[in-house]
Amino acid sequence: MANLRRRHYKLNSKVIEAVRHLAEYGAALEHIAAAVGVSYAALKQWIGNAKGPSPTEEEIALLDALNEGRAAGAHKFINIITSCAQDGDSKSAQWMLTHSPSYRKHYSDNAAVTRARNEGIEAAVSAIAEANLTPEQERTVLLRIQAKTGQELVPSEEG
Repeated sequence: MANLRRRHYKLNSKVIEAVRHLAEYGAALEHIAAAVGVSYAALKQWIGNAKGPSPTEEEIALLDALNEGRAAGAHKFINIITSCAQDGDSKSAQWMLTHSPSYRKHYSDNAAVTRARNEGIEAAVSAIAEANLTPEQERTVLLRIQAKTGQELVPSEEG
């Protein structure tokens, strides 16, 4: 039986353009969904479908709009910071880049801390691999690091 094409009654060009606009201002997906009149679950599903094997044209357009909006917003705020820095006032744009869910992953002070933390964990794991421990000793040490950091270093035994 052939796959039936998903039909979207609420996902249309007006919603897609609104998503682009809201994403440009760093709105969280939860807020975007409410503003365009759809559930958060539906918005997440459409985005997930767009990344899947057989997305609809609307789903692809939605994901493109979301990505384009976020990129335009980041570019806009970086330009504001740059131009305002010359006048000595860039706090609002800096706040948006470091606090907005859409931008903080890349622009906040925490992003640098997270990168450094991950690099440290990678270095520790590499050193453990080179320490000639028995597989059981290596697993024990990795499980201890995993418990303290929350970083998955040892695959779960489920499945």
